[in-house]
This record gives sequence, structure tokens and C-alpha cells, in this order.
Amino acid sequence: MINNEILREYDIRGIYGSSLTNKDIDNIGKSLSSLMINKDMTDIIIGHDGRDSSLEIKNLLIDSITSMGINVSDISLVPTPICYFATKKLNIYNSIMITGSHNPQEYNGFKIIINDEPFYGEQIKNLNNIKIHNKSNTRGSIKYIDILQTYIDEILTKINIKKDLKIVWDIGNGVIGSMFHRLIKKIPGEHLIINSTVDGNFPNHHPDPTVLKNNIQISNFVKGKGYDLGISFDGDGDRLGIIDNKGNFVYSDIILLLISKFMAIDIKNLTVVADVKCSQLIFDELRSNNINIIMSKTGHSLIKKKIHETNAHIAGEMSGHMFFNHNYYGFDDAIYASLKFLEYLSNQKNTLHNIVNDYLIYSSTPELKLYCEEDVKFKNIEKIVLEIKKKSKDLKINDLDGVRVEADDYWYLIRASNTQNCLVFRLECKKNINFKNKLKEIHTFLSDFNLDLKELNSFYDTI
Repeated sequence: MINNEILREYDIRGIYGSSLTNKDIDNIGKSLSSLMINKDMTDIIIGHDGRDSSLEIKNLLIDSITSMGINVSDISLVPTPICYFATKKLNIYNSIMITGSHNPQEYNGFKIIINDEPFYGEQIKNLNNIKIHNKSNTRGSIKYIDILQTYIDEILTKINIKKDLKIVWDIGNGVIGSMFHRLIKKIPGEHLIINSTVDGNFPNHHPDPTVLKNNIQISNFVKGKGYDLGISFDGDGDRLGIIDNKGNFVYSDIILLLISKFMAIDIKNLTVVADVKCSQLIFDELRSNNINIIMSKTGHSLIKKKIHETNAHIAGEMSGHMFFNHNYYGFDDAIYASLKFLEYLSNQKNTLHNIVNDYLIYSSTPELKLYCEEDVKFKNIEKIVLEIKKKSKDLKINDLDGVRVEADDYWYLIRASNTQNCLVFRLECKKNINFKNKLKEIHTFLSDFNLDLKELNSFYDTI
């Protein structure tokens, strides 16, 4: 049996050696192999990130999978987007990326594609219900493939950067460091690269670019040396953060807004997908520019599904995942997204700070985590949603994912995280609303529930 605790909504994730054991890895390999055998599939791609445990986990997983007669294409140390890319270029439509994503260094896990579709939700949770086939009489084969240069060559043909920019890149000691120097030689401009050594201990800062404290170092470089912007990545390369020329963090929904408006110049009937955590600004602004905008539940797997359903051209979420489906493959790729943003900025006359400043009509919180025990997380959100519906009958209530309460001058969201033991909270107010008073009002309401409000309290004390 696989430990049910590690079977998450979007992927498999746990602490290696504790909640994620060698036995779990073997069982995961056998369950996925049995599923593939049932569908007459014989081949799978496996890649891994730079965490200390990833290589060991890869070897255990390959041994389990090949013992079942499945053939493995090992693409070795690569960012997660390149694992997705490999499924398109090698015509092998199954893959497992071994990565702890943006979690602390002791975590590791698996992001899975089966039959060219994200493997998530009930599919992951039902892994323990798959009947394991007997071992094949013949072991599967293993072949090693370098897909990196194919990836670099292809994405460079899709980018047109019009002028030189001065850029600070923060690799965050994540897996992008394994290939970035190959790429950067081909990109115009002046480049400063920091924290490029792949190091699973993440010695400089935690590799989550959407957490403001993780951007202090890159912000100081941008401000101190007169760079046009900074770009940072998470541990496995599927999420990015942007710093403007004044050293300020630019929220990911604003990045999505800017690129979408730029793409709409050339693409008629552009369709954009944004997750439920994104600013009301992006929905209002794109609609006013006759651009189709669709709200989605949060989660990279869910957004990929929504892209497929709607044939959207571009998508994004507050956590820094960006997806390009026009002239690309529809998966989240922070490397490609960073280059598309450079293409956008190289076509602008204003600085990034001045561009963004025009859209700052809201005061807003970042994503604030309200921690609680995992076993009461979803019960908490159910109670909160019911209580809000009772008290806010005169407001628009959107329960697509948790609850998003919308008024003319403000909105807020409370939803259960599918990856951590917490609820996630965001509030935005137009400038005519007293932001601190509204935050205090919601804080008072949340105090009646069994939640750790430290992050909310800490943010409140800064405003």
C-alpha cells in the first residue's frame, strides 16, 4: 500500500524517508506500470530535479517500473517543463518528474503525465486500488536521452526579443541551473546570474519566487546596479517571479495581464484562463479590451484541463505558473514564460515599474496561509463558506474553489490548499476603501475558526 498521506490533488509529495518511503516508491512504480499495461502502453519518460534525494528515488523508481516490463527513457537532471516537453518530442506520452517542487528541502515527490494528460485528483488517490499485474518475464529497457538542446533550440525559434535588456536571473539553486548557461548564451542583453549552482540544500533562500522574502537578494541586485528587471524561478522550473526596475515584486496576475494584452495585438479572439486567486483587475481589464477571460480553479493540472477544454491561448495563476498554448504545448513552463515576458518588455518604451504602476488600483494582500490540521482543513472551509453565505447575501458569492466574495470596491478569497495543511486567503480593495479596516473585519470573522492566523497578523502589522 502507498501511504495515502502523500497522494495529493495535483501530484505525489512527501518527506523522503518518512512519509515517502522506498516501499511507497516501489508501489507507486508498480501501480503506474499496471495502469499502463492495462492501456497497452509500454514506454515512459523519467526526469528528476536537483534535490539530494532525487537521484536515489529515480533509481528505485526505474527498478520498479522496468521490473514490470515497461521501457524507461531517462532524461536525467532537467526542469519539470522539459520533462513535459520530452513527451511531445519523443512521442512517448507518459512521464514522471521526480521533484519536491517549491517545498522545503526534505520533501520530494512525483508529477505525472499518463496518455498525454495530467494525472491528478481521483486518479492519484485511486493508485492503491489498481490491481498489480504479475511481473513481466522480460525486464523493460533503459535508455538515456539528452533532450535539453532540442528544447533550447525550439524555444529560441519562438521568441523575438527586440532590444537588449539588463536582467538579473535568480536560479534559486534549483534544477534550471543544470541547463541555464546553455540557454543564456543565445539570449540578447546583459545578464547577471545568481545562485546558479544546483544545490538541494537551497543555501541562499527557499526556492519559491512568489514569497516576497525570497526575492530580497535579487531585488537588491536590480536596484543597486540599474537593471531593467529581475527574474526568479522555483526549485523545479515551472514557476517564475518578476522584479521591476525599482526592485518591487510584480504579482503574477499582472504579468499574465500584460502578456495577454500584448498577444491580443496579433491574435483575434484571444482566450485567457486565470485562476480564482487572480485580481479582479485582470478580469475587468481584459473584458474591457474584448479579450475572453475564464476563471478556473487553482492548480496547474486543473488549469491544463481548462486550457484543453476551452482551447485557450494563454493561462496563469497567482502562484507563478504560466501556460502558453498558442504556438506552444499548453503546459506550465517558467523558462519559456520568462522569455515571452522579455519579448513583451523589449517592445515597450516605458520601464516595467511605470507600466505596472498604471494598474495599481487595488491595495492587496499576497497569498496568506492560514494553517490548520490537515484532517480538518476541508471541514473548516465548508463551515466558512456556509457562514459567509449567511452573512453576505447582498454580495456576489463565487464558490468555484472555496469562496470568493465580490463587491464593487473589494473582493476576498478563502480556499483550501490542495498541497499544504492550510487555507489560502487574499483580499483586494480599491483605493477608496480603507484596506486595513476591511482586513481587520475579515480577521475578526476568521478568529472564530480553528486557524493559525500568524501570517495574516504579520501582514496586518506591516500596513
